[in-house]
Amino acid sequence: MELFLPRTQKALDIALSFARQDPVHVDENDRASLFSIITPSEAFDKAINELLDRKLVKQEGRVLSVHRVVQEATNYHDKDDLQKSFAQAARLVYEQFPKYGIATRYKEWGVCQEYIPHGVYLSKKFSDYVRSGALNPTDAFVVLLANCAA
Repeated sequence: MELFLPRTQKALDIALSFARQDPVHVDENDRASLFSIITPSEAFDKAINELLDRKLVKQEGRVLSVHRVVQEATNYHDKDDLQKSFAQAARLVYEQFPKYGIATRYKEWGVCQEYIPHGVYLSKKFSDYVRSGALNPTDAFVVLLANCAA
């Protein structure tokens, strides 16, 4: 769930606007308050509950999982849709992953360990589609890969 609750609300574009926090909980830099990233918006809760009711996702605590068959059934429709979905996914993981800096990531290893598999998955999917010209890298994706590797 944390992927859909970034502090930086700009990461939630039009397709994910339902997950945006109430403007009351967002500062002038478009960053959500800590309280609001723990508590999803009403629209987000409604969307998740619809997916749960239709058994399209499973939820264990704050972990949402989607079966591979459901993922394939909802796969992209065209090249533009693939690029938008990929860019959005990369941006969400980028926002949650600790940023590269001078200091070691030792203290942030738990967060890194949680999100590195997402970075690896995005990297594999990128490799699958880039050769055909169906996918182009985004700045967030490139920086995410660098952060995962550092």
